[in-house]
Amino acid sequence: MKILLITRPDYDITTRYLSAWSKKVIELAEKKNVQVLDLKREKANPKELKSRILKMSPALIIFNGHGDNNCVTGYQDKILIQAGDNEELLESKIVYAVSCRSAAELGPKSIQAGALTYIGYTGDFIFCHDMNKITLPLNDKIVGLFLEPSNQVSISLIKGSTSQDATDRSKQFFWRNIQKMLSSEGTVESNQYAKYLWWNMKHQVCLGDNESTF
Repeated sequence: MKILLITRPDYDITTRYLSAWSKKVIELAEKKNVQVLDLKREKANPKELKSRILKMSPALIIFNGHGDNNCVTGYQDKILIQAGDNEELLESKIVYAVSCRSAAELGPKSIQAGALTYIGYTGDFIFCHDMNKITLPLNDKIVGLFLEPSNQVSISLIKGSTSQDATDRSKQFFWRNIQKMLSSEGTVESNQYAKYLWWNMKHQVCLGDNESTF
């Protein structure tokens, strides 16, 4: 059975949205008979992550959370993986990090340490949301403009696409939403959304083996 590990810290607005929208990924994985190791809230900590990776050896790891050039974090900003510290945990894994900037340094270092593929963002991962939908994130159409394209990486990998094809599909969804925003009434909001969608699309990268499959 294929095994997927996903982190869902869910402790602030950003991680609440990422965690909620990851439910769609988890539901698809379960339908495909993939075993899901869901590190939610307090479980998204470095000790739990290391234990699950060493015991279960998931082939695909999806990080949702904050990050920096050299790290991805979990619950309450606890560092999960940091370049120069424990990136060897990602050896032989396909990784998708929905976090800011981690593909700039942690991504290449992970590949050097033996990770199969690292998909992530070399710049900040930006999304906008509806302040009236904070308690119902899956009903937020604004955030959907950003997280639906992002989710395509995970969804495509679960469906058997190569890492490069998964990245390409995600970028196609970003581009589709950019066009929607630019063809709308030209409001300040739609122009801003288009700008941030373009930013995410531009900074999403696929490092390592782009023919790898889950």
